[in-house]
Amino acid sequence: MLVLGSSATTPSSGAAVDRQEQLVTVDEDSSLWPYTSSATKFEERTLALNVVVAGDPADTRRHLKQRSRGGWNETAPEQEDVSAASSDEAVGTSTAWGSADGSTRYVYVASDDDPSSGRWLDESYQLHDGEYLGSRHHIRAYASPDDGDEWTAMQAHREHWDWFRLSHTVTSAEDSQQYVEREFMGRRYVSNVSRDYLGNDRGFDSDGWVTSIEIDTDVGNDGDDTDDGSPVHLAMIGLLPGALLGGRVASRTVPREFDSLRVRHSFLLAGSLIGLYLFVRFGAIAVEARLGSLDPRFIAGAFYPLLVIGLPVCTYYFARPLDRPTAFAVSSVGFATAILLDYTALGVTRLPVTVFVHRFSTAIALGFIAVGASHAERIDPEDHGFVRMGALLWGVTLLVPLLRFL
Repeated sequence: MLVLGSSATTPSSGAAVDRQEQLVTVDEDSSLWPYTSSATKFEERTLALNVVVAGDPADTRRHLKQRSRGGWNETAPEQEDVSAASSDEAVGTSTAWGSADGSTRYVYVASDDDPSSGRWLDESYQLHDGEYLGSRHHIRAYASPDDGDEWTAMQAHREHWDWFRLSHTVTSAEDSQQYVEREFMGRRYVSNVSRDYLGNDRGFDSDGWVTSIEIDTDVGNDGDDTDDGSPVHLAMIGLLPGALLGGRVASRTVPREFDSLRVRHSFLLAGSLIGLYLFVRFGAIAVEARLGSLDPRFIAGAFYPLLVIGLPVCTYYFARPLDRPTAFAVSSVGFATAILLDYTALGVTRLPVTVFVHRFSTAIALGFIAVGASHAERIDPEDHGFVRMGALLWGVTLLVPLLRFL
């Protein structure tokens, strides 16, 4: 049975200090530092643990990896089976969580009789629901290292693949915490789902409340089939509202034929940027779904050059027939629209301010390339200067996130 609560000791000195430096009791024999760390030291603290499951760690993992079938054939009264095995929730959750890859994070576990002599553990396993190269709920699970202890601590968060960082960006911990809660609520093998306040409100939208789930070990696991199918992700590509800006820039004194031509080329420029960006995103997701055994990072490596080279090439080529103000506006707004459609399709609603600044800088870089390319049939050294400036800014915006300055 879970006994979540604060401990009076700290992992460093044993003195009572900041609440976020304290261990918490998990059961009668174990204490846990309620955070993950990117290294085996407390100074590298990352996200807060937000789910603890009481029960056999092997059963907990099996429940998450299997999906219960909710549909049952109706039987006649004289054929009804009233045994425990007839329950539709003997094993599994509503989602078949798949095995996942991710960066290693550590937790600190100690015994209550000597909290200062604990040990660092890496993940027992990682699970996810979603796509590696799209958006997913991601769980890092840490099973009790001691025989006889039956608990599993989890850090659940929502994240999406960032094509400029070539890694995942976490957008919410609360969303995934609620998602895991719903997975276990109403299951016959779960005796209790509640929240306990531990004060580990570290990062993003963590509020310091940890979900406690208690699994009834007396419930049998027979009589239930599972389905390991993965959900299908459908993306709707909307209209191209950003491309309309190019037509609105036109002067009323411009001949109708030229204005119509400019609008058409504006749509081509914006459409190429939006189409290419969304093709990279959802093309990679489609390949990941088809080649499930292939490391998705190899797929990302194959699609990444399309983004790095394709966006500036499309900008340069399709901006040539346009005037400078229109080329700058359409390319910048077209790229911004692609980003907006991408995040909307992935369900991303929260982003760090630094990401907004980076995407704005990237849009400006493409705008400078478009300005230099506009009316390219005219020999003008100033045009090449804009192209060089845009290419330099584009290179910087690519390097900054890769070097983890973002």
